[in-house]
Amino acid sequence: MERNQKVEDYMRTICRLRKNGLVRGAYIARELGVSKPTVSVALREMEAAGYLTVQPDRTVELTEKGETIGRSVIERNEVIFGLLTDLGVDKRTADADACKMEHGISDESLKALTELRHFLRVVRRVSSSGRKDG
Repeated sequence: MERNQKVEDYMRTICRLRKNGLVRGAYIARELGVSKPTVSVALREMEAAGYLTVQPDRTVELTEKGETIGRSVIERNEVIFGLLTDLGVDKRTADADACKMEHGISDESLKALTELRHFLRVVRRVSSSGRKDG
């Protein structure tokens, strides 16, 4: 199984769910809005590809490979979402767009967007600190 949008979505979801405790297929299904059998098939494929392991108690744990992907997708999503909301896009639209964009953006473009976001925040901070109250 090659790394694709589905794999990235699962890795991101597992990373996020893990913050609240153990991760099980049912939790992944609920979060992604898919059936439990769909998740079972996907988990078997991803386990065979070395992205995760399913423990005897049915909990899901990411391998180093899966963890790297999950963190990368979360970082890309956060940068894109943050930039869009900083630019005034409403959170619902920014979330939907970031989820689409996170899968196709290169590391080079992500770095450029990160730098742009930082630059915009500095400019806003400087311009707001230079204002005089009436």
